[in-house]
Amino acid sequence: MQAFIILLVTTFFFFSAKSSNLNIIRDAETENFLKEISYILIKDNNLELNNLNFFIDNKDFINAFVIPGQKIFLTKGLLMKSKKIEDLAGVIAHEIGHIIGGHFSDKLKAAEKTSMISIISSILAAGAIAAGAGQAGSAILLGGQQLGAARFLSFSRSQESLADQNAIRLLKKSGFSLQGMLNIFKILEKNESLKQLNPYFLTHPLSSERKKNIYFNLKNQKTKSFSLLEKKYNLIKAKIDGFFLDDKKLENIYGNNSKIEGLYAYTLRNYRIGKIKKALELIDQCIKIDNKNPYFYELKGQILFENGMIMESIPQFRKAIKLNPSEKSFRLFLAKSLYHMNDKNSYLESIKILWSYIKEDDFPYEAWHYLGLNYGKLKKPDFSSYALAEKYLLVNQIKNAKIHIQRVKRYTKDPVLKNKILDLEKEILKRKSQ
Repeated sequence: MQAFIILLVTTFFFFSAKSSNLNIIRDAETENFLKEISYILIKDNNLELNNLNFFIDNKDFINAFVIPGQKIFLTKGLLMKSKKIEDLAGVIAHEIGHIIGGHFSDKLKAAEKTSMISIISSILAAGAIAAGAGQAGSAILLGGQQLGAARFLSFSRSQESLADQNAIRLLKKSGFSLQGMLNIFKILEKNESLKQLNPYFLTHPLSSERKKNIYFNLKNQKTKSFSLLEKKYNLIKAKIDGFFLDDKKLENIYGNNSKIEGLYAYTLRNYRIGKIKKALELIDQCIKIDNKNPYFYELKGQILFENGMIMESIPQFRKAIKLNPSEKSFRLFLAKSLYHMNDKNSYLESIKILWSYIKEDDFPYEAWHYLGLNYGKLKKPDFSSYALAEKYLLVNQIKNAKIHIQRVKRYTKDPVLKNKILDLEKEILKRKSQ
């Protein structure tokens, strides 16, 4: 399987696989913002939905889809071409409409169990990409996962219409303007002649038809103000613009960089092109304007970390955690930084953080990786190999997992560790029998 992984030195991380059409961007700030929109839609409509997770697909066209496990994908193109928060709310409401409409049952019956495991594993693998995880590339991709999620999980046109109806109901009840759905359909309508470029058009009714129902429901709709979310939206747009647009386009949008959105955009731009000193100056200005935003400290910490200023990065990640203790990605950054401090106390603190992270994360590949490194530095080869065995098993690299399992057996006298190894061996046998 031809595939590759790209790591860029920013808070954005990419997972890419040609054969699977996966090219995932991971960014906690954006994902949490999308979750906030979904929480409003769920809460105001008394829905019992938990653990919605969002992923950004690095595609330039507008598209969105949802897969089992309540994982919702929005393309980069959708985020960049959206103009207001209501545009994204409309798309998210539509995908939630598929979930509450139960539109997965037929697709799940049609798919083999192992195929679905591969698909979910491929998507979760996006979370493995970070500094020092270059080996994750081959490890993840050697699992042989194939993903054409947008097409594989495409719904019938009747189900799309039902999802639209669910979305309209969700938006009206929660106070998001239906104008957002209309805005997206208008953009799509202009591009429907390019069907071959966007799988969205293969599976959805024509936007011109879908607009009619929106116009009908838009009349006299009562909407709410979401001023706090609007501020977050503006910063996220600035972050994405700063990362993906060139200087000329940024200047057309933001002009001088005196406002916080412009400062944030130019921080990302300077960071991406390697002007680290300027990027640090700009992010400090952002912090001066709003010293309660944890993502500013996260970005500053990431800039410092990626440029070898490990000691300076640690206080930034600690500040981000203090402001938002629930964001586990901050803790992972801190654990990585502590490992690179190369002293016993830092190794021990890193290990403590990583064990906590592993309990919370769906795909803690990188956490297992750094756990193995930390235990190796502490000269605990049995615990080190156990962590690495978990890492390799997570991405279905059975041969490497077995090598580390044998190392654990050779070194350990710990009864708990012995039991954990037995569990791993049972899991390997189970996979072989499938």
